[in-house]
Amino acid sequence: MLTGTISTLKKEIDELKADVKSMEISLKAAGEERKAQNKLFQVSVSDQRAVINILNKANKRLMDFYAASLVQVNVHNQQTPGAASSAPPPSPKGAGYAKSAGAGGALQLLATVIKDAEVVEIELMKTEQKSQQDYAQSVQDATNSIEADRSSIQTKTGELVENKAALSETEKEQLLNQEELDKLNELLKAHHAECDYVMKYFDIRQEAWQEEMDAIKDAKAILSGADFGN
Repeated sequence: MLTGTISTLKKEIDELKADVKSMEISLKAAGEERKAQNKLFQVSVSDQRAVINILNKANKRLMDFYAASLVQVNVHNQQTPGAASSAPPPSPKGAGYAKSAGAGGALQLLATVIKDAEVVEIELMKTEQKSQQDYAQSVQDATNSIEADRSSIQTKTGELVENKAALSETEKEQLLNQEELDKLNELLKAHHAECDYVMKYFDIRQEAWQEEMDAIKDAKAILSGADFGN
């Protein structure tokens, strides 16, 4: 029973150690992957912010350009010769209006591009945050599992030591019992040899004993009838 328990404990400890090693390797690989993802995120965000910055500068210059152009058109219309003081204002569909309409379309398009770029930056930030949260959770789960396995290894190692000690003590007791049993077997053999000797020579010894008894009787009879006075 102890031998089987020791074998099972050794197998379980080896399996736990293999799991710990595997999780440590996975943790290292996950850390390297997370580092690479974060580096890519930093580059992407930097590039995106650079694009947004350039677009905002272009937007400002375009606004300044169209504002200056509109001022020049208004000044030109006001300085046109022959125009009466009571003349109606320029038609909304004049050159100034056309330039202004073009400016509005271009600026609106550029504003849309800037907004889209800002949305991409926000999505990059959200994705990075989610990836970091998932990584942190996976690291925590793996760490908890490793700690649990190491605690189990420590417990099972203690049980293994105790069972090995118990097995050693049992084997020692068995050895002592075997030595005692061997002594008893030797004693039994000796007694058995004596019994065999007695059984083998019982009739002869019985006959000799009877002869001795008869000789003693004869001697007693002789001694009883003898006259020691003459």
